[in-house]
Amino acid sequence: MKIPFVDYTLYSDIIKKQKLLTQTQETNNVSNSIVHTTSRSSVIINSFIGKTIAVHDGRSSVRIEIKPDMVGFKLGCFVFTKKLGQSIHNSEHNRKKIEKMRRKITQKKVRKTTQKTPKTTSTAKKKK
Repeated sequence: MKIPFVDYTLYSDIIKKQKLLTQTQETNNVSNSIVHTTSRSSVIINSFIGKTIAVHDGRSSVRIEIKPDMVGFKLGCFVFTKKLGQSIHNSEHNRKKIEKMRRKITQKKVRKTTQKTPKTTSTAKKKK
């Protein structure tokens, strides 16, 4: 059986925050602090339960509160890196493409209607 991979800096940050929280909770009630990471391949282990981890998705950090059901999964499973759903189809980039295609189609129609058709002249044969 493979040992779960956990990024060393992530694990050490969580341990440090946990020690600080236990020391400060004796004097004051301090809320759960957030640990930032870019390691999406780290596996969630039991010591992460109840912690809040901000995982980087390529643009910004998304906060995840770790629950017991999440143990064994990777952090990247809970943070999406791509847009999903209708937001892709209604994006500015696709809107520009659609407008360009409409312009091309209407220009083709206009060209067809404005083309001059050659006149068919009937040349009457002169009788001699």
